[in-house]
Formats: sequence, C-alpha cells, structure tokens
Amino acid sequence: MSDFTMIESLDGQLQSLYRDREILEERFGVSSAEEISRMIENLEAQLRDLYNSYGSCGGLEGVEQARMLSRIEELSSVLDPMYSQKSVSFFLENNQPVLRAEWHEAIQQGDDQ
Repeated sequence: MSDFTMIESLDGQLQSLYRDREILEERFGVSSAEEISRMIENLEAQLRDLYNSYGSCGGLEGVEQARMLSRIEELSSVLDPMYSQKSVSFFLENNQPVLRAEWHEAIQQGDDQ
C-alpha cells in the first residue's frame, strides 16, 4: 500500500469517525462512549425502577396509570433506537401481572475501524 493510499484511508476513517460523533451529538446530546454508556445505564435503571414499582399497575387509577404508561413509552422510545433487539415479556409474579421489556445489543463482527 502506498503512502498516499494509506493517508487517504486514514483520512476517510477519521472523517467517518467525526460524522458518527456529530450524529450522536445531534441525536442524543452526547458523543463519547462513556457518556452514552452512562445515559443508557441511567435510562435502564429508570425503566427497571418503573417496572419494579408499577409493573402490575395495581393501585393506580385512570390518570395516574396513563401518566405512568406514558413515561414508560417515552423511556422505551429513547432506548429502542440504541439497541438492535428488544424483548417484551408478560407473566405473573406473586399473583400480579408483570410486563417487562429488555433491550439487547447484537454483537456485530467485522469492520473494526
């Protein structure tokens, strides 16, 4: 590989990295891996708390229930684009209905730029 070709390749990789960071900054307001990880962990913790506290919706009436479900949908809509897979399960726990969503990232093999 000639020096010129190598420089062109490195320049292309650098430009791609800057574009990716700009997209992350525009879309989520953060662009570093650490910031994105913290943001995702925080969102996951909020969802986990909501599901643990209100998974069955027991004791909630009309407006409270709608508000809680709306908040869960908002948090879910933020997490959905960040992960490649989502699973939703509905089951009974201690005779209470529980709805649980989990987000997973499929590991991609290949391009390690």
